[in-house]
Amino acid sequence: MPDNRMHIALFGPPGAGKSTQSKFLLRRWPIVSLSTGKMLREESAAGSELGLKVRDLLGRGELVDDETMIATIRKWLENLPADKGFLLDGFPRTIPQAIALDEMLEELGRPLNGVVNLKLSVSEAVYRLGGRRICYGVGPEEIIHINDEDAVNRCLARGGLLVQRSDDLPNVIVKRLNVHEAETEPLLNYYRPRNIVHSVEASGSQEEVAQRIVEGFEPKASHTPKQ
Repeated sequence: MPDNRMHIALFGPPGAGKSTQSKFLLRRWPIVSLSTGKMLREESAAGSELGLKVRDLLGRGELVDDETMIATIRKWLENLPADKGFLLDGFPRTIPQAIALDEMLEELGRPLNGVVNLKLSVSEAVYRLGGRRICYGVGPEEIIHINDEDAVNRCLARGGLLVQRSDDLPNVIVKRLNVHEAETEPLLNYYRPRNIVHSVEASGSQEEVAQRIVEGFEPKASHTPKQ
């Protein structure tokens, strides 16, 4: 019986809208999103042997090593319902992580069958992130764009302040994009021989981008992932 579960890794530079597209895909397919940051925090709070190790690393401000990360992901996947697929966001980040992930997924019978690579030009990323502001001081923080006059006016009318994050300054954005490209291109080259890399333009509306992603996978028989 064919395995029709979707097992996807999502890549994309800052500003590409990975979080937004994750929400679209969760509504479209029977998959569960794996947020590595949230997963590590939950494991730490659980107080298990693995969780205590994670808590110690995070408490010392250290990066979680590959072995611990893979063990945490394995535990999460072992508890995933058999009829559900998964969406990885934020992992893997290195070739050793990708190799370890492959070995684990092979053991679990859940091989990766799609890598979505969101593509965004530097100018568009700078526009999106450079114009991003946080409406601060009036209830829950709201992220808006400086060119969205209605949202800006609503924030100011409520007595809010428009705050720009330090990592949204243009020169910092470009550095973040360069780091992302240096990390991601080797991973894409690792997966390309399997013909599972699906590169998608992230410009346009959220719905348009989501549709481009879906078209690369459904129906599987009539679509070949674009590279």
